[in-house]
Amino acid sequence: MKITITILLLSALFLSSCAKRVTVSYGGGNDNVGTVKIKPSTTIKGASVTMDGKLVWDKRKRIKTLTVTNVPKGNHEVNVVSESWAYKESLNDKQTVKITGSGDNKAVLVSVPPYSTGYYIYMTVIIIVCLLPSLIAL
Repeated sequence: MKITITILLLSALFLSSCAKRVTVSYGGGNDNVGTVKIKPSTTIKGASVTMDGKLVWDKRKRIKTLTVTNVPKGNHEVNVVSESWAYKESLNDKQTVKITGSGDNKAVLVSVPPYSTGYYIYMTVIIIVCLLPSLIAL
């Protein structure tokens, strides 16, 4: 019975997503503004996002997508950075996006590096520690 409860709790923990779909405002005017949607290949841990050197997102939470609204007309440099220990290498993605006018929606696709071996070892230890009380009770 304890093993079933433990498995159910672990399943709920790993299947639930803590990642967010975030919307922030660039702060441009109301005329000739567009939207930039940043879409990573997988959720990003501890990402910082800048547009034209202006910080638009700097949180420790995971993000699935980041939508930046009120982006003025013109060329904008988007930089996505994450130095999480969970990745094999640091993420530093720079792209240029051109907003041509009002209602223009652009997508920025970001390739996230794979998880490191240390991350998988850490997750394995967590699972073993969670299952240990149930295994000892047998």
